[in-house]
Amino acid sequence: MGNVERLPARSADRVAVLLNANARSVSDTLKRELENFVPLEDLYYSRCFDDARSISRQVLDKGYRTVLTGGGDGTFVGYVNCLFDQAQQPRVDTALGAFKLVPVPVGEILMPRFGVLKLGTGNAVADYVGASGRRIGVVEDILRARSGEVSVARPLHLILHDGKRAPFAGLGIDAAVLNDYVSLKETVGPGGLGYFCSVVGKTLPSYLLQRGIPQVEVLNLGGRAQQLGPDGKPVGREIEHGEVIYRGPCKIAAVSTVPNYGFGFRAFPHALRAPGRFQLRLTAIGVPKVLTHLRTLWRGGPAPTGVLDFQCDKVSVRFDREMPLQVGGDAEGYRREVVFEMAERPLELLDFRARQSLSSESM
Repeated sequence: MGNVERLPARSADRVAVLLNANARSVSDTLKRELENFVPLEDLYYSRCFDDARSISRQVLDKGYRTVLTGGGDGTFVGYVNCLFDQAQQPRVDTALGAFKLVPVPVGEILMPRFGVLKLGTGNAVADYVGASGRRIGVVEDILRARSGEVSVARPLHLILHDGKRAPFAGLGIDAAVLNDYVSLKETVGPGGLGYFCSVVGKTLPSYLLQRGIPQVEVLNLGGRAQQLGPDGKPVGREIEHGEVIYRGPCKIAAVSTVPNYGFGFRAFPHALRAPGRFQLRLTAIGVPKVLTHLRTLWRGGPAPTGVLDFQCDKVSVRFDREMPLQVGGDAEGYRREVVFEMAERPLELLDFRARQSLSSESM
């Protein structure tokens, strides 16, 4: 295992490692290495939604304070939602002598801290928290989390769509890539090459043949919203509840509470400027203009003319046709109208960049 050292685990703060057994990076080699360093009772592998739901129940029953997920953004989002759903299962209430089952309020749920391992394809959240990319780095991240060396957490605000929580979501070309990748994965293969083949072979050709540019209306359903300029500073007056944020041509309507959008693409450079609100990005620019400004866009630099950014906490997005939808990196089919809003409460997310030494903790 190279230079990986066996660090002591703090018994009072057990860490569950939740891995997607279907993920290509969760190989037999990685499993064997982990079994040398992590107790088997703290290692969990899921292959389907029912597995994840059952594992989430065990995690809550055993009282894990920290969970690490591995398998990509979809695995992280899946476990977040399974844990919330299981934690909200009705409890017995005998107040005033009555016996009834009462759902647990979201504000009273005791959720574990999350860490995200870089074991997926896009890895938007793993990049955001500075997780290691190499296999030996993944093992080191797990050991440091178990030992308490990685113990600093930051709040991760989530977006809610149709009951599902995620750090980002969107309609348009980005979601089309995911939908096309899912439909072609068995043919072109998984991973980055599979994404490239699906983009070149299906997504771009379908958009070049598209009937006109989709039209959208975005309505503010929450508190005051604010348009942002290319530098992230407010532009114009605040947009009141019930007012139209934007009406016109649109190829992408996406929201996020984290800067990254997978593969290191900083598609939402202003996502962290206003905690409790998400960045809404709208654009109708064509492929040639995207390619011209790709380097700047990829690094999160000033957006070109035709890209509009807003800070919002709840919006409705209504297109004039069915559009591909993705939520948290998972393809969700097609929708004409959706509502995105901030979830009730944030999560605690381990920051692998902010490593706290065991010696400083003991002082």
